Amino acid sequence: MFDYFKKERVGLIHAFEIMSEEEFLKNRELSFNSIKDVFVHTVIVEDNWLHHRAAGLGEGTQKPEDFRDLREIKKYMSEVDTKTAKLFNALTTNDLKRGVKRLQPDGKEVVNPLGDVLYHIPIEVIHHYGEIFAEFWKMNINAPYYSYLTFSKDKKGL
Repeated sequence: MFDYFKKERVGLIHAFEIMSEEEFLKNRELSFNSIKDVFVHTVIVEDNWLHHRAAGLGEGTQKPEDFRDLREIKKYMSEVDTKTAKLFNALTTNDLKRGVKRLQPDGKEVVNPLGDVLYHIPIEVIHHYGEIFAEFWKMNINAPYYSYLTFSKDKKGL
């Protein structure tokens, strides 16, 4: 799933590159204000869950507003992708049972197994990609949808 949503992300990046900066940054009152902020949130989700919480470092400090443009976002994505690849290369079956702590807004701590977190991240990312796609459709922009089934065939070289 991580490979899939990262491949789908390529189409989104291309769409963002041809979109005006004004449209990319405009407050659309989505789950996060702008398309940029929703998209950056998807990268922060991966970084925070895998490279802060799961690493025992607590909550990450990155926020969508920390990123001003697509160049900064792409740099951050590359850094997170590198860290995630290293994590996956070292991951063992026992690691999937390890608890990942998350501090809730009310101050309570919740612990989830890393295996569940590895399902949560792609599902949340895809949810937000759908939000971005819906906004594209409202703007009369063709959303760069790439189905999982097509991805699977492409990955196998069929």
